[in-house]
Amino acid sequence: MDAMEYPESPLRPEDRALLEEIAGAKRYPIVRLELWSSRERELRSTALNHMRLERADEPMAAVKARGEALARLERAGLILLDYRPAVTVAADYAVYRESAVYRQLCEMVEEGKTRPGFLFDTPHIRRGRAVLTARGRRALAGE
Repeated sequence: MDAMEYPESPLRPEDRALLEEIAGAKRYPIVRLELWSSRERELRSTALNHMRLERADEPMAAVKARGEALARLERAGLILLDYRPAVTVAADYAVYRESAVYRQLCEMVEEGKTRPGFLFDTPHIRRGRAVLTARGRRALAGE
């Protein structure tokens, strides 16, 4: 799906629901789970992109599906996913550190540290946010 698809076709019900959720939220925090290397500071890898949690115990499949939906809406120009440094509210991100998905990432890092040459030895949560674009607001309004 690209940005030209939505002018001729109605929003999918699941996309509309996600857009409405973003539009109705005071803040819509998302994160990118990354792996960093303490030995080579420039070496970073994305483990899970555009992660949005409602509960700490959400299964990986649900988290991935929501991330794919967020990416789809961004490609369509309906939302912006922003990971630039900004002032954030720590409480908005507490669920991520407590989550089963983040624990899995930490366990993977710990297991990797036992292998020779393993470079990604530091799990990192990059804070971000999703915001509705003008195009997204128009799509919700039915324009």
